[in-house]
Amino acid sequence: MNLALVSGCWLWLGGLALLAPARAVPAAEPDAKHTLDVTRLAFQRSILESSLAPLKKHLSELILLEKSRVEARDYAGAIEARDLRKRLEMELERLDKELLLLQTREQSIAASLLPDRIRLPIDAAVLKDIRREGGALTGWSKPGAAAEWKLGNLPPGGYEVILRYRCSPLEGGVLTVEETRFSLKAEVETTLKGPQEKNLGTLKITEGSGPLKITAQTVLKDNLMHLLSVELVPASK
Repeated sequence: MNLALVSGCWLWLGGLALLAPARAVPAAEPDAKHTLDVTRLAFQRSILESSLAPLKKHLSELILLEKSRVEARDYAGAIEARDLRKRLEMELERLDKELLLLQTREQSIAASLLPDRIRLPIDAAVLKDIRREGGALTGWSKPGAAAEWKLGNLPPGGYEVILRYRCSPLEGGVLTVEETRFSLKAEVETTLKGPQEKNLGTLKITEGSGPLKITAQTVLKDNLMHLLSVELVPASK
């Protein structure tokens, strides 16, 4: 392997740190500016990510080269390969930290662009053992009955889950709200004064384009509730 080729990697990587718009961007509305910032950060992150695979390949080659030169008793060559390997390892560590910083900034800006409340449309739910009736989801007659939504590419983070529902004295039970990894459990209580809103707590969402599912765990008698709306409130709001 040509060691000069590996050395040249740092020259190329050094140029990544200089990435910036070629010209000044005209003043924009705050949301438009934040959207542009997210796009720019995503672009920088994609370039850095694309550099990882070839650098890791070079690192593997250097490890093998160092070993082969030691076995051949070419100690000067082994030291040269070792020094390049250590420099490359340091560069990969720096890239990893920079990628984490870019991702954190990207998610923070994306979260600031979210509305105060994110409604999951009743009509968009995929239903299992329940039905739509009069603008509500009802017929939760047994454990396992569920409604599932596909999230709209939300930034990962905490979201308060707020349900609006009706529940008669002969209805109720326990439900869970879950995403890919995390879940909430809550009791569905009788609503004596018409529909009520209940904050179930904060759910950590790890996959913002993944599923969100509400499932009946226990049912008092024939129906868990009449679910009127589901809203997510970003914890940062």
